[in-house]
Amino acid sequence: MTTFIDGLLARMSLREKIGQLNYPHADGLPTTGAAPGADTRTLILRGELCGTSAGHGAAERRELQKLAVEKGPNGIPLFFAKDCIQRYVTGAPIPLAQSCSWEPELLRRIAAMTAAEARADGVNLNWAPMLDISHDARWGRVAEGHGELPYLCARLARAVVEGYQGADGDVARPNRMMATLKHFAGYGLALAGRDYAAVEASPATLMRIMEPFRAGIEAGAGAVMVAFSTLNDMPATAHRALLHDVLRQRLGFRGMVVTDFTAIDPELVNHGIAANACEAAYLAFTAGVTVDLVSCAFLNHLEPLVAEGRISEADVTARCRLVLEAKARLGLFDDPYLGLEEGARSAPRPAHVALAREAAVKGLVLLKNDKVLPLSRGGTLAVIGPLADDRIDMQGTWAIDVDPQSSVTVLEGLRTGGGNTHVLHARGCNIVDDKNIAARLNIHNRNTPSVVVDQRSPDEMIAEARKVAEQADAIVLCLGEAKEHAGESSTRLDIGLPGRQQALFDAMRTVADTTGKPLIVIAIAGRPLALTGVMDADALIWTGHPGSQGGNAIADVLFGGQSPSGRLSMALPRHVGQLPMATEELPTGRPKDAIGIDVPGDDEVDAQGRHVFRKFTTACILEGPATPLFPAGFGLTYTRFAYGAASASAHLLKGERAVLEVSVPVTNAGERPGTEVVQLWLRDPVAQISRPVRELRGFVRLTLAPGDTAVARFRLTTEDLRYDHGTAFETMVRAWDPGAFIIMVGPNALDTQALTVTWDR
Repeated sequence: MTTFIDGLLARMSLREKIGQLNYPHADGLPTTGAAPGADTRTLILRGELCGTSAGHGAAERRELQKLAVEKGPNGIPLFFAKDCIQRYVTGAPIPLAQSCSWEPELLRRIAAMTAAEARADGVNLNWAPMLDISHDARWGRVAEGHGELPYLCARLARAVVEGYQGADGDVARPNRMMATLKHFAGYGLALAGRDYAAVEASPATLMRIMEPFRAGIEAGAGAVMVAFSTLNDMPATAHRALLHDVLRQRLGFRGMVVTDFTAIDPELVNHGIAANACEAAYLAFTAGVTVDLVSCAFLNHLEPLVAEGRISEADVTARCRLVLEAKARLGLFDDPYLGLEEGARSAPRPAHVALAREAAVKGLVLLKNDKVLPLSRGGTLAVIGPLADDRIDMQGTWAIDVDPQSSVTVLEGLRTGGGNTHVLHARGCNIVDDKNIAARLNIHNRNTPSVVVDQRSPDEMIAEARKVAEQADAIVLCLGEAKEHAGESSTRLDIGLPGRQQALFDAMRTVADTTGKPLIVIAIAGRPLALTGVMDADALIWTGHPGSQGGNAIADVLFGGQSPSGRLSMALPRHVGQLPMATEELPTGRPKDAIGIDVPGDDEVDAQGRHVFRKFTTACILEGPATPLFPAGFGLTYTRFAYGAASASAHLLKGERAVLEVSVPVTNAGERPGTEVVQLWLRDPVAQISRPVRELRGFVRLTLAPGDTAVARFRLTTEDLRYDHGTAFETMVRAWDPGAFIIMVGPNALDTQALTVTWDR
């Protein structure tokens, strides 16, 4: 293939090479005026694009591909790309919910399903997965990622890339597509969770949160998409140290570097580092960008930049080669019509629907259960709340090609799965009451809006819900967010329940207290919510946006057909004021559990008549604890697990090749089968730079019958001790320090037992 590409490049003009670096807007219209009125077909005939998102379905894409192959210069086939965020036809849960399964193989299977469905519709390049680490639940794009823990996210990143591309990386097969790792890098650390805002972070912190990208690159991902944001005062799109020194040199990436939507022009101009589109194109190209997404800045300005001698044609040729190599890897030169058979797309297959249901069950996290779950079938169940009978919002953000009517609502799932249970329903309140906000939340489904503002007064709606609840034996309250509360450009100022949902909960709590009925809250959302206001519920479940099978999955768990096994991949805060909040935070000089202010009691004295002092130990947060409401890794089951003492194979290790084995026995001490996720956290207490108070370094899923015991085993090497440190990307060193290490084992980040080992060189 190298010889073929050499020959192709030799025949291509400079303009045609630049054309392979251009990926225009989906409607085919250049946004910078390079060819006024030119549509996708005109650009194809000129050889001025590498691919397109134009065309709806395989038939239209096949027509565009035929035009490129038969009438375009040199017959170079097109990419067809889309944002297939781990779902295409079949509505799997949002990635954040999937990550709460802590099961890489599950995500691999979902990614493989997505690739098969997308490729059958002609899509061969996926603008996914999103691998950004975030510590701020206000950021709407947490829904697209896998949580806050780099180790977990790295394990999942590898699985997802291999699901899209195959474990062997052979993306030329008809059921695979090329993965794009995004957004490189640090985008999830946007200031105050405001989408597109600046990122300020040390090189060491950035390298730590880049571990998912390292894993995705090692798995063979074909493309990397650059972040919108500035990174330490330089826009990532023009950040040569990031794109060359880190991505190419340190991480060894050899594929295409793609910008995000309009990130060159006008965004580099808007960022204030380029006076015009030509300068923006120069900065992005010299930083290392391969493909300009949407802005057409490369198409418009690289040719004159070559003529001026500011960039070389050899560099343009080298970037064009990367694009052609990606197309060759996809098998497009051998069969440009792969996946473009008319009528290949079909309704979701039964096996795919079953997988979506399995994923929704495994991503569901039981946070509280005061012996009310599982529910018995029979009797009367009240299903209340603005999300109880909501079909479209079950899908979550970026469900572009999923039929919104394919969802099973919670109400439908409970009616179907409840057997002879009599199910009553009331809406209770709106998701939001402001019609302008409702219009924003319906932006991607304006013809069939999911967020509808009921014309009844809030008091009328709550009164109806109260009446329904009083007739039931148990109350299931479905609260949370619409799908577009999360996703791109969906930052929230607060992460509490929107609208009047808290008032609805309070009313249902009063009914439950008066009648003795159990109150179960289902939190359906695209982000971690501050659920402090509903902690008085008898049972509490967080589901994410669970996808098209969410209603059935919730019924499976509520009625005990499936035992919950999900664990939080991102901690749930008590209050928005705690954000950003990182489980793997750096230590402070005054640890939260050892500081405070002595305050004299009003009238308390001890036996000697001295005033009694009490100490505020809340890290100076006067209104409540500084700890999360629920820590990362937390999740309950319908049984109880007992941990034995953790042990290490050695307490003194020497040398680079030494291996430490840590084990802990775990017993199912309850009366039902269940799955425990045993977690190993590591701390390096003395290092060359301040290191996190804990870092996830392993996890094991154990499924046990009642009374059974299994041993969770972990294997650590010096690779698990290494970290990157230095004041600049160019001079960073990846190493480990000899000395004591604290090993923590347990069911979540905070409830652990610890042992110490010493590792010398």
